[in-house]
Amino acid sequence: MIKIRIRNNSAETNIRFPIEEKALHEKLNEINIYDGDGAAPSSFVSRVFWPEEFSILQDRYVNLDEMNYLGKRMDSFDTLEMDQFLIGITKLSDPSLKDLINLTFNLDHFTLVEDVGSYGKIGRAYVLNTEGCIPAHDEDDPKYAAIGKGLIDRGLSQITERGLLIYDPFDELTEVYDGHTFPPYYDRSDFIIGVFLGFDGKHELLLLPDDERAIQKAAVRLGAPSVSECTADIETENPRSASMTEMFQRLIDSEGLCEVNRILKNLDLQSVDWDKLSAVTEATGAVNVDDITRVANHLDGFSFIPKVSDEEDLAHYLVDNRDDYSMNPEMEDYFDFAGFGEYFAEEYDGKFVTGGFVFFKDYEDVEMFLCQDDDEDEYDDMTMGGM
Repeated sequence: MIKIRIRNNSAETNIRFPIEEKALHEKLNEINIYDGDGAAPSSFVSRVFWPEEFSILQDRYVNLDEMNYLGKRMDSFDTLEMDQFLIGITKLSDPSLKDLINLTFNLDHFTLVEDVGSYGKIGRAYVLNTEGCIPAHDEDDPKYAAIGKGLIDRGLSQITERGLLIYDPFDELTEVYDGHTFPPYYDRSDFIIGVFLGFDGKHELLLLPDDERAIQKAAVRLGAPSVSECTADIETENPRSASMTEMFQRLIDSEGLCEVNRILKNLDLQSVDWDKLSAVTEATGAVNVDDITRVANHLDGFSFIPKVSDEEDLAHYLVDNRDDYSMNPEMEDYFDFAGFGEYFAEEYDGKFVTGGFVFFKDYEDVEMFLCQDDDEDEYDDMTMGGM
């Protein structure tokens, strides 16, 4: 967490990072800073509360979007990683926010050892930090003692308040952030799709749904005239909504990223049954954002039976799982399951789709679905199978 105070003329406000786009917008409005054009808001830092190592940024103008990205990176740190990061800051010469962001990707250059009881322990901690993993139960391997002794003998260690630091000042840090477009980073688990926004060979990862300001800002960082001028390709899907991924990509291509973000913001608030939504979308022939929004808003008016592929499967499911269709098992050998399934599908205006069978619960729901608050003419031809 980062906490600073920013100033615009005589107005000041305190901000904690990371912060959501809407909350950042409101904070800036408090001190009359306009951020509506998608450009990164810049502000004067009048005070640094935490971490104290950020005092190097005090009395400077900083890019608040960079500060927010840095805050997201820091938010994922465990205690050791935070100590490495804060120690690393002290080894940088007059660092900028760009430098601090890049530092978060270079913690392997700063090994902190708490238990310095032997060369072996120092060496093993160093290998774990620099290589990311070590074999289990090999602490007695003599190679670690050799590595630890070599580090000490080369003068690469120093005692700090956070532990023994192993650091080579001649090692160059890897530049991951170029000062323009933010490196891909999954700071949220509640996203539905991860989309790479691209322009002129550059890309940024967006986790949707998100505030539209975040999308506009990403396009500006890419140097694009507008979001519509960018490519948008789904890179990552949330497993719970995987059944809708192809549909979302088609909608992005046909109606634009911002339109898809709009429907995702609505859907994300509903705890949607994604498999059911995918099935009903296919059954009704929903092809655009408005159609899918309409389906989602009336999803309770449909029933979805998964994993049935034909009329006979459907009938067996109904007999086995619905009390009103149950029968004596001895009668099943004489029952026309295929015929009953065909009757049920026709009676309830149902349709077989990828993954199962969809039908209206009752005719009242059909009427409610077809005759919403929108213009009635728009729905005259809307039935199961085509909107």
